[in-house]
Amino acid sequence: MIGDLVERWHRGWIAADGLTSEYRDGHLVVHVNRSRRKYEWIVADDADTGAVARIVAATDEPNWVSVLTHASSKVAAEIEAAGLVVARPDETFMRCELADHPQFDAPEGYAVEVRRGPVIGVRVVRDGEEAASGLMAVVGEDAVAHRIGTVEAHRRRGLASVVMGTLAREAVKEGARTGLLFSSNEGVHLYSRLGWEKICDLVVARNDVSA
Repeated sequence: MIGDLVERWHRGWIAADGLTSEYRDGHLVVHVNRSRRKYEWIVADDADTGAVARIVAATDEPNWVSVLTHASSKVAAEIEAAGLVVARPDETFMRCELADHPQFDAPEGYAVEVRRGPVIGVRVVRDGEEAASGLMAVVGEDAVAHRIGTVEAHRRRGLASVVMGTLAREAVKEGARTGLLFSSNEGVHLYSRLGWEKICDLVVARNDVSA
């Protein structure tokens, strides 16, 4: 089941960022094409961790690997044994039913701007300046949240909740039913309060190659 959900999540990610992907030896590989990350290998079955980590470690370009797992410590150890650097050991794969997502009004002095389409954009602004923002790419009945963030000076005012609620509402209008996202350790508490549930852990690593 994780493999199917990861496949669905990745379709939203590449739609949101305008990326492409392919399968290599049965593994999903996303062409990120950034200076510090050319390709990212997505491993849905953690039994393949060692084999994929060794492939990534042997490349001469900056590549990353993300492993979905219920045993993050074991996966991190396998990754390090292959010669990779664990960059983010404690991310979380999450989902929710978008129709049940809570909605929030922007605090006084803030306004919400929405850009509609297959990739929905939401900005919370104050005095014409962006205070918080996020994207949600709709692919079929799935919607993938991406680049959710709040400017430091505007944190602890519930703006991320405003962004997420607005994204969910707009995605439902576009026909989406299920929300999917990868969360940092810091974001898990927010998403959990909003009704998102954990699917599994995510360990992200990179090889030690400079661009």
